[in-house]
Order: sequence, then structure tokens, then C-alpha cells
Amino acid sequence: MPKNELYHDKDNSYFSSVRWDIISLIPDGDHRILEVGCGTGNTLIKLRELKRAREIVGIELNYDILQGNCNRLDAALVGDVEELEPAFKEGYFDYIIFADILEHLVNPAAVLERYSPYLKNTGYIIASIPNVKNYRVLLDLVLYDKFEYADSGILDRSHLRFFTRREMRSLFSQAGLNVISIRSMFGGGRLGNLDRRLNNSLGKFLPGASFLTVQYIIKAARGNGTASP
Repeated sequence: MPKNELYHDKDNSYFSSVRWDIISLIPDGDHRILEVGCGTGNTLIKLRELKRAREIVGIELNYDILQGNCNRLDAALVGDVEELEPAFKEGYFDYIIFADILEHLVNPAAVLERYSPYLKNTGYIIASIPNVKNYRVLLDLVLYDKFEYADSGILDRSHLRFFTRREMRSLFSQAGLNVISIRSMFGGGRLGNLDRRLNNSLGKFLPGASFLTVQYIIKAARGNGTASP
């Protein structure tokens, strides 16, 4: 089945949300930013509105999702990121964003390795990746022998790869990238706030515990770069 067919039944909100968690890691400045799997492009557009980007470029698999905002981006490429061969200049971008994208790829390490030369030596890759070690997944496995796919979330039916924190670090290392920071993210609402508080408490007794983390936000730099946290 072609990849774009996996997304036909997705609600529009799946592609159109503004990723404030990603935006928070990008300071004000005249940055050139590429987002791989940009959806409607709303996160890129917001970055420019907030004066955190002067040039925004998006790559999206499905043109129908992106078309309404094409004229609001400086450039938009349509196609499978694992097959595209963009003609970007080496060291062109200050930031490259992979927001909930790498887990959808057949070979995410190869994509990271191919796109990292487009990043400045002082630039960053920012990626968000679901945590398969989350307690909801583990409880279903241990207690009910269940590993059921869903329309969205950690077990999204369009995910091809699954990662723990350790395997995320390994993924970036395979691509020749240095992980600068990893931030735990939790669900929304009361349950998410409870998970956050429990995580902070558990951390005092179980350093590195990650059962409550829904996804991680990873900030990485080129292996030969000069970027700092």
C-alpha cells in the first residue's frame, strides 16, 4: 500500500496542529527552517509570525493536505521523504524539524543521515518520537496480551518503527548526529498532569524511568558541528 493511502482516514487535526513544544525550542531570529512532514505547514507559518524564522520550507507526502498553505511557505516539496532528492545547498538550514515523522519511515536513520548535511554546523535537528515504553502500552501487553493499533497516538496504525529512549539515541548516533537534549512529554488534560507529577516523583528513586513519557523531543547537532545546548 502506498504511504499516502495510510493517511486518508486521518482527521484534519492530525495534520494541522501547531507544535508549540517544537516552537519553544527555537529562539527568535532570522532562521532558515525546514520541516519534514509539515502537514498543513501551520507550525512553520507560526514560527515566521513569531519572528523565529525568515525562510520556511516544507516537505509533505500528500499535496491535498498542504495545498491550502503552499503560497504561505517559501518553498514546498511534495513527495516521500525517503525517495525525494532535494536540491538544497549544504549547510543551508538553521533548523530541520521531524515532528512525529521518523517512526513512519522504513529507514529513519538513512533519512537523518541524508538530510543532516543540509544543516549548518551551528544548527539543530529537532524531532519528536513516541515512546513505546509508555505504561499504557506495557500494561496492555503484560496483562491483556494486546498490541492494538489505533488511529493516532503511540500505536498509530501508520507507524512502521517503534522506539524507546535508548533506541532513539541509537538512531541519531547511527546517523552521525550528537544528541544535545531529550525532553519528556506527557499527555494533555488531568491525566497528563498527573503523569508529569508522578514522573518527577519516580525520578528521585528510578533515574531514567520513562514509563509515563508519551513522547520525547530530541535536539541534535551534526557530529562535526559546533552547536551547544
